[in-house]
Amino acid sequence: MRFDFVKVSAVLAVLSAGMGEPALAGKGDLKIQVPKSAPLLQGRTLDLRFASFAQGIWVRDLKDCPAPRIDQSAPGSTLAIYRGLWEMPGRICQVYGAELGSRDTQRAAINCLMNDGGEAIELVTVQPRGTDGLLVQEGERPPVQFRFCEKINPVLKADGSD
Repeated sequence: MRFDFVKVSAVLAVLSAGMGEPALAGKGDLKIQVPKSAPLLQGRTLDLRFASFAQGIWVRDLKDCPAPRIDQSAPGSTLAIYRGLWEMPGRICQVYGAELGSRDTQRAAINCLMNDGGEAIELVTVQPRGTDGLLVQEGERPPVQFRFCEKINPVLKADGSD
């Protein structure tokens, strides 16, 4: 390979022409404003866990109950909610703010870690349907009906805890 001094000089001249002007960036130019909580939750009393009506393992189709393991279930078929945790196939999430108030509807902002290593922040709404149903809406997606499958029993249970 032959070194071409003329071509290299031309490339350097073009690059240095742009370097003659000063950079006009200041500290904080790339900062963005991130809300401390989801807009729908602002001004409300917040908790860090789901309501008791939503806790348990839920399935779309009762033939999938009992679910062997949530992470091995088909996408969208199984949901586990326990205190401040939300798990579906492909992701596990933690509540960072849940709206208290109405007994029959709860909104929660959740931070999710995906199995592929990505992260997502979502707003979910859960609402009981009858005695064994749960209506789940993730963000703006249409609501999905789940059926109660089984209760989640804690591995360790301290006296007086639920």
